[in-house]
Amino acid sequence: MNDWFKDWFSSDYYLTVYSHRNQSDAQKLIDLISKLNIPKNSKVLDAACGAGRHSLLLAGKGFNVTGFDLSRNLLNVAAVNAAARKIDLNLVNADLRDVQFKSYFDLIVNLFTSFGYFESDEENFAFINNSYSFLKNDGYFVFDYFNKEYLVRTLVPETMREEGGLKIKEERSITKNRVVKKITIEDNKRIEYIESVKIYESEKIIDNFISAGYKLFEMYGDYSGNKFNDLNSPRLLLIFEK
Repeated sequence: MNDWFKDWFSSDYYLTVYSHRNQSDAQKLIDLISKLNIPKNSKVLDAACGAGRHSLLLAGKGFNVTGFDLSRNLLNVAAVNAAARKIDLNLVNADLRDVQFKSYFDLIVNLFTSFGYFESDEENFAFINNSYSFLKNDGYFVFDYFNKEYLVRTLVPETMREEGGLKIKEERSITKNRVVKKITIEDNKRIEYIESVKIYESEKIIDNFISAGYKLFEMYGDYSGNKFNDLNSPRLLLIFEK
């Protein structure tokens, strides 16, 4: 289970299983980020960008966007989508745990729970700690993660659905302080994948950013910009300033 992300994010089924992701939510999040009034042509880094859903929207706002991800499959999809929209993206194949950049960014984003994949705290927080060195002074880091209390209270143990001709069963549980999802796909054969994300309290995450040198600038509980409520907010959306 330790390297579940390598198999799952490189799978041909990943984008089909998550094709229901809400584009309007992504747009709301990018619009919220835009309220930081970062000038056009500013350099933006999208950490664990996947297929480029947020990178494309950020580039559409006039930013100079670099996205990186461990999955070459997802980066290839991002490149195809960018070319189709005639959008320039700089895409890099890299691991969150050890990626380094020589250039400096005005904004770094880590969105849609692209965090907590690894076993140790050291691995999970490595990018946050390293990122401080390649963010410009007065730059921002936007971090988007689930809210632990809301997740625990609303977790749906099992769902069944069909997507793109596939039968998809998702079984969710909380085990050893991780939210684990077993995904079973029926496509003439039966295939199983695992997602396993470590659960962190908001205080732990904020403390680590502050230890890295960041200052908490804003804290939201959803993509509409509502204030964070520990019990009822679905998301933990943190904006830090260097």
